Parts: sequence; C-alpha cells; structure tokens
Amino acid sequence: MPEVLGDLDELLAVIRRTAQQKALNEVAEAQQRAERILQQAQAEAQRIREDTLARARKQAAQERRRRLAQAALEVQHRRLEAREALLNRVWAEAERRLRALPAQPDYPAVLQRLAYLAAGILGTGRITLAADPQGHAALTPERLAAWSQEAGVTFERAPQPADTWGGLIAVHEDGRRQVDATFPTRLELAREELRERVAQALEVT
Repeated sequence: MPEVLGDLDELLAVIRRTAQQKALNEVAEAQQRAERILQQAQAEAQRIREDTLARARKQAAQERRRRLAQAALEVQHRRLEAREALLNRVWAEAERRLRALPAQPDYPAVLQRLAYLAAGILGTGRITLAADPQGHAALTPERLAAWSQEAGVTFERAPQPADTWGGLIAVHEDGRRQVDATFPTRLELAREELRERVAQALEVT
C-alpha cells in the first residue's frame, strides 16, 4: 500500500508539474499575443497619426495656395481698377481739351486737316462737310474754295451743322460713303486703338 501511495504521490507531482508547465506556456503565449497585438495597435496608431498629419499638411498647403491665388486675384483686380481710373482721367482730360478747341482761333485749321483726311478716304468728287455749330459757320465759301483747290476735290458746306460738339462729317456725292471725323467719334476710336500705348506711356501695369 505505501508503494502504491508512493506511486500516487509521484503521479500527482507529475500532474502538477505538467499543469504548471502548461499554464506557464499559456501565459507565455498570451504575453506574446498581447505584445503582437500591442505592436500592431501601435503601428496602426502611428499609421493613422501619419495619415492624419499628411492630410492636415495637404489641406494646409491647399488652403495656402487658395489664399495666395485669391490674394493675387485681388491685387490684379485692384491694379486693373487703378488702371481704369487713371485712363478714364486721361480720356476725360482729352475730351475737355477737345471741347475747348472750337473756341480757339486756329479751329478752322483743325477742320481743314479733318476735311483733307476725309478727302483722302473718299477720293475725288464733291464732298459735303457738316461741322459742329460753331465750326460750321467757319466753313465759308472762300475757305472751302481754297481747301478744294489744295485737296483736288470739291468741298461744299451742308445746309445744316452736324449734331456734335466738335469736328465734322464728310459725305461723298454718291451718297453712299461718308467719314465721321467728329471729335466724339475720333476720341472713342483713339480710346480703343491707343489704350495700351497710353497705359504703357503712363507706366500703368
């Protein structure tokens, strides 16, 4: 009987050692699994943090580019507004000076140059001239005869003055062709044709 009990104690001791070893192994495996899970979680957290930072940097860069573009547009808009304001002042001053020309003593000479310009466009024949009310009175028969001889055409004065504040309108005898050499028309043409040259001369950018 003691021998049997001795064997039983030995068996129990083996069982306890085996159970302890198994428990230790399970604990070790659990710790390893926990460490792997922790490492994976840390790696995932790092990846999420890096992705978040990358998105934040990208969004910040996009916002910076958007604001810079908006600021550039605003600067360009203000520059164009300043340019237009300055050009408008230039044309207003040009109109003011043109409006003063009919009262000047040499205004008939201005009308003469405009008449010759019209003759160069319309060609030979009879050309009827109608100037602004003040200039129309300066188109005397004697003056028109002298201009006709020099220009090689026949200038005549229209019955009525042109509805303008300066310059003249020339109509060819065929009735189909005319030249509008009034100051308002010429000023508008100059405004379109000389716009960039005037801006450059004024160093308006």
